[in-house]
Order: sequence, then structure tokens, then C-alpha cells
Amino acid sequence: MPYDEEAGLTRDPRDEHTGADFAALASFLFARTDPLLLARPIGEDVDRALQALNDTIRHLLGQARAHREWQNEVALACSWDALTGIARQWDRHPDFDPDWAADD
Repeated sequence: MPYDEEAGLTRDPRDEHTGADFAALASFLFARTDPLLLARPIGEDVDRALQALNDTIRHLLGQARAHREWQNEVALACSWDALTGIARQWDRHPDFDPDWAADD
């Protein structure tokens, strides 16, 4: 799909998400969480929450790889939705890709 100037999208939201899509999303998410994890200790509860978020992102990325290998498009889409839901917490960040909010 060509770039949609009005919506700011470069792909159709119904398209299957590629490994490159997941890699870009993961890079964005880890760029937000890794510096905080490396700055520990912040506080016992905050440290646990950050570690849980980071673990969740890694788990969802692993699931997505397996779903792609198994050609399970529905499960792959669910992993994508969960990850983009996390990324939307930073939707005003300049590196946030509008494609990640396309399914809203």
C-alpha cells in the first residue's frame, strides 16, 4: 500500500506483520525500557514492574516468532496487538510509528 498522507500510514492495517515490523517495534520498546532497567535500583516495586514489562515484551516477541513459523496468522496478530498496546504508552514520542496505532 502506498503511503497514506492523511492517516500517516505506510501499510494497510490488515496486512500481516513482518519480522521487520516486529523488530522495529521491539527496538522502540527496548529503547524505552532498557535505560530504566540499567539505571536500577530505582525502587523495589518499580524495578519489579520494569522487569515484568521487559519480560512481557520478550515473551510476546518469542510468541510472534513461533506463530510466524507455524503460520498462525490469528495468533501473530494477537501478539502484534499486545505489543502495539504497550507501545501506545509512548504515542507522542517522535520515534513512535503511526502504523502501530492503525488498528485502533
